[in-house]
Amino acid sequence: MALVAGLITVWAIRNDSQTSTSDECPPGAVEIKTSPIPKPGDIELVVLNGTDQDGLAEQAASQLEDRGFVVTETGDADEPYDGTALVYFGPDQYAAGIHAHAYFYQGHEEFDLDWDKPITIVLGSEFREVRSASDARQSFAQGGIGEAPEGTCTVE
Repeated sequence: MALVAGLITVWAIRNDSQTSTSDECPPGAVEIKTSPIPKPGDIELVVLNGTDQDGLAEQAASQLEDRGFVVTETGDADEPYDGTALVYFGPDQYAAGIHAHAYFYQGHEEFDLDWDKPITIVLGSEFREVRSASDARQSFAQGGIGEAPEGTCTVE
């Protein structure tokens, strides 16, 4: 019986549809790495102010730097934003973008297959503060990486 159980286990692992490798990506799909999740010190961010409130991008940048992120630029967004924060990122920054998103209460992810800029955060009129590292970890633990965006497949 142990042999049968061992064979069934090996078969189940080999035929598990939840595992994904680059060999299993559909033709034309863009590979995104979901692990390891980078540490804040390895994540570069651009922070933009999408409101008429002076100094908001600099305030958020300071809070992000206090949490270990590297902020390379601050400034004003091209258009106003009414929500909390929009976090823009592309396939090369997928895990880092999800990690950065966890620091914004009710923030929104804006994944773009063609995004070739640094992770960019646009702060909106509902933004109050960057979450603490412990709150972000809890948020990330609850939401995790999520499902791969359309047109992509995950690799580790």
